Amino acid sequence: MRFVIFVGLALLPCPVFANPLLGTWEFVQGKYAVENGFVTAKAPEITSVKLVTASHFSYITEKNGQFSYAGGGQYKLTDGQFIETFKYGNIASLMGKTMAFDYKVAGNLWHHSLTENGQLVEAEVWRKIK
Repeated sequence: MRFVIFVGLALLPCPVFANPLLGTWEFVQGKYAVENGFVTAKAPEITSVKLVTASHFSYITEKNGQFSYAGGGQYKLTDGQFIETFKYGNIASLMGKTMAFDYKVAGNLWHHSLTENGQLVEAEVWRKIK
């Protein structure tokens, strides 16, 4: 029986096991919690490119054509979550921090959101460009 299951899984096409986040993504829009509610951001005022490999992510962001921040580290996908751990970047408060984003990919759009203690912290939409 185990052999049959193994052979069946081995015959499935590779896309069944493919990571839908691999590639290059550009920022579309975001919503972020602040002390008095939320702020929103949209391209082209905010431009950001995020690269996702099999094990790492990195991004660089500009606001109105000026460098704002960059960062990256390792990630894993589990149960509909993109769990990232910051290892490098210019925001000291993120170094070593692990955050679990709920995510879904619809067409060429990646939607992800971070909730902490039952409250939305951030929600972003990214468009795949490569």
